[in-house]
Amino acid sequence: MTTQQHEDSRREERRKKDAEVAIEQRWREKLLESASAQEFGQAYDELHREFLRQQSDSAEGDIYGDVNPRSGAEDRVRAVLLRVAGSGKRILEVGTGDGLTAYLLARAGNVVTSIDVSEVALAHARARYGGRNAGSAAGDGAVALDLTYDMGDARELTYPEGCFDLVVSENVVEHLSLADMGRHLDEVYRVLKPGGSYLLYTPSRLWSGRVSAGFHLHVYTLRELCALLREVGLTPAWIEPRLLHRTGRLLPVSGLGLRAVMVYEALLQAGRVQRWPYGLKARVVPGVMVVARRSTRRCRALKKVPGTLAALGGCR
Repeated sequence: MTTQQHEDSRREERRKKDAEVAIEQRWREKLLESASAQEFGQAYDELHREFLRQQSDSAEGDIYGDVNPRSGAEDRVRAVLLRVAGSGKRILEVGTGDGLTAYLLARAGNVVTSIDVSEVALAHARARYGGRNAGSAAGDGAVALDLTYDMGDARELTYPEGCFDLVVSENVVEHLSLADMGRHLDEVYRVLKPGGSYLLYTPSRLWSGRVSAGFHLHVYTLRELCALLREVGLTPAWIEPRLLHRTGRLLPVSGLGLRAVMVYEALLQAGRVQRWPYGLKARVVPGVMVVARRSTRRCRALKKVPGTLAALGGCR
């Protein structure tokens, strides 16, 4: 096992503190029942405050820091996200997290809005990245970033139809119930411009074999996720972050290639891959990262969000 795999393994097997478990137990059933945005915010504010309580001084205000640090796999996911995004796009990030992804997207020359239900997460992201500038390409000083951290609910996006070139999320959709996932994907489709894409990453069910545990309300296989995306009119292609890391190229897989990956995934499930040693799983389990393009036609009508256009007057 490599040093990075060892670090990732320690993160995967991190034992939750009793206080974290108590928070999850207190809120889990409510969140599974399609809780309100306020209730979601209260649950995650409580969890984030517990994370901050556990942090050492070296975390420097990072909510996750020493307690739930990013893995090497997640760093590879972020590298893919930045490569796909490029520059010059209007981007919505669903799930602010530590705030760094939105900052890096804005620094690359994109107009970025990052939303979260947790005021604690948003406050720390604004404090760490909201006031930063980026050096201009010409090297003639700093330029202001077009970056906003906003309160927002993944299931009811308060933006006009066709507003964004790209919507992104990392480690977010597993925190929604299956019913709420349908609402979320409807909203993502609505706010994407024609030809726009949703780029998302979520942990694979193959790692643990569990469909639901704790605040992970529904954990997906690649097959299940792609089926849901197609249902709302988004056409998926699979991206394996390890390939960018190893080859330096993005290699989206769709059509027959995607079907082959799903067959491979099913074979791993049948072989109970969740019981295999971590180092072997890290080599063979396909990541669940998908870029899904908005189609020009759709099998069902878009849902309207009352008051959205009047309230915002268009995209930010």
